[in-house]
Amino acid sequence: MPFSTYALKLLALAQTIHRWLGILSGLDRANRDRIAGYAEAIAATLERAAVALTRLDSDPSDAPARAEALRELGRITGYVETIVAVLEQHLDGRKTAGVKRRLDQLDAERLALCLTDDAQWPAGRPRAERLFAAEGYFRALADGLRA
Repeated sequence: MPFSTYALKLLALAQTIHRWLGILSGLDRANRDRIAGYAEAIAATLERAAVALTRLDSDPSDAPARAEALRELGRITGYVETIVAVLEQHLDGRKTAGVKRRLDQLDAERLALCLTDDAQWPAGRPRAERLFAAEGYFRALADGLRA
């Protein structure tokens, strides 16, 4: 899978979870703050990954940047799984199943292939724009939950 496809799937996941804001607003303050904290952690992780990918865009042979992007993006699944676990009693099964299905498409094996196989990148380079967009959705979710 090209990295652009991987990043698009990650952006779709961010948009999906952001659309839950209305449902999440009904949670008690402690749970809203908890989920907002996870959303902020995801946003910070996406920001670090996007910065690493931007470095790779400038220098495709930058092995530390590649490793950092892999490490940071690998954290996303764990954070999202934690959010879903917190919300399972508050969301219907279709919503959680949809997120779990999207998470399956973001597995570590696919990510590693995207970031280590230059042939997987359009024009041989990753692009960070979708990661910055996904970061924005998670920051907006955190802000909305704390409003």
